[in-house]
Amino acid sequence: MSTQTDWLRSVLFDRGYLGRIKGEAIKVYLVMVAACGGRPDRSVTMSLSQLMDRTALSCPTVIQSLSRLEHLGLVVSTTRQRGRVTTYYVPDPPDPESDSESDPL
Repeated sequence: MSTQTDWLRSVLFDRGYLGRIKGEAIKVYLVMVAACGGRPDRSVTMSLSQLMDRTALSCPTVIQSLSRLEHLGLVVSTTRQRGRVTTYYVPDPPDPESDSESDPL
């Protein structure tokens, strides 16, 4: 468990992603990480309904949060079919570029 905690701490604090995740997206990210067993480089299959239930967020907020997480490279959607369950890949993201602070999302 400490390896999982160390990895998440590294991503959020050491690599600075916590400050780059806007709004409610942190809730979505933590649900995704938990669904992956707290380990990087794993895939998880979840529907919007499941994400909404686990985060207590609205559908538009979950969609916006997923878009933000994908933009940051924290989550990658590997299957997309409207109205279907989607598989997401949770990578071990690299250190963010310092010049991308002005991103609009």
